[in-house]
Amino acid sequence: MLKKEIVIEIDAIKSGKANIISFYRKNKLIDRAPLRLKDKSEAYNYHYRHHFDGDDLQKINSKQSSIVPYAGQGAINEWTSETKSSLKKLIIDGKFNRIFTKGNTKYNIKLVWVPAE
Repeated sequence: MLKKEIVIEIDAIKSGKANIISFYRKNKLIDRAPLRLKDKSEAYNYHYRHHFDGDDLQKINSKQSSIVPYAGQGAINEWTSETKSSLKKLIIDGKFNRIFTKGNTKYNIKLVWVPAE
């Protein structure tokens, strides 16, 4: 069996709107498997490329309780700051790293937080 490691470096997390999250490296949106961009989110009325919307945040919440979709209560800026901080910690702690097999290849996916340059 072949082994392949994929390292995705992240240096910024941004939110363009409530329940919309995007990951960046060197001020560019990351678009590399498995961190592919979505073109839009009809459910959240967001028509730009991004990574996670509220539905994705809800799925993450089922495994990582520190990530909670914004429910309209409290200050949006506070939710944004807390969510970005929680996502950064999960990345640093390796909580998004995954190993999976596809065909004859075993993939080791690592998301790595790097300081902005």
